Amino acid sequence: MISIDKEEKDGNQPLNKKARSLADIAKWGKITAVFLIITGSLSALSAIVTLLGAIPGVLLIISGVMLMRSAKAAAALQEESEENAEENMLEHYASFIKMQFFYAVSSVALGIIAFILFVIFAVIGIVAYHSTNTYDAPDSYYYENTLCLNDKKS
Repeated sequence: MISIDKEEKDGNQPLNKKARSLADIAKWGKITAVFLIITGSLSALSAIVTLLGAIPGVLLIISGVMLMRSAKAAAALQEESEENAEENMLEHYASFIKMQFFYAVSSVALGIIAFILFVIFAVIGIVAYHSTNTYDAPDSYYYENTLCLNDKKS
C-alpha cells in the first residue's frame, strides 16, 4: 500500500518530524511546482490575445519556479549537502508566498473587471434591443396575406 507519509527510513529507524517534513517538502514541493508551471503555461497561452489575461499565468509560472527552488533546497537540507540550504529554502518559499499573493490579487482584479465588462455589455445589448424600432418592419402575417391576395387575382 502506498502511503503519503513516510514512517521509516533505512530499516526500522523512525524519522524525526523535521526530517519527515523536509522529505515531504522536497517530494511534494517538486510535484506541485511542476503542476503550477504547467497550469501557468496553459493559462498564459490561453490568454495570449490580451496581455492583461496572461499576467496570472506568468505569476503561476514564477510561483512554480520559486517552489521548485524551495523544494530543491529542502532536499539539500535533508541530505545536509549545502551549508546555507535552510536559508535558501526559506528565501525561495517566501518568494513563492509573495507570488501566490500577487496571483490571488490579479485573479480577483481580473474577475472584477470581467464582471464589470459583462454588466456593461449586457446593458448595451438590452438598450440596443429596446431602441430598435420593430414596428417599421413588415409583419410576416401581413406579407403572407398579400401574397395570397395576389395569387387569387391571377
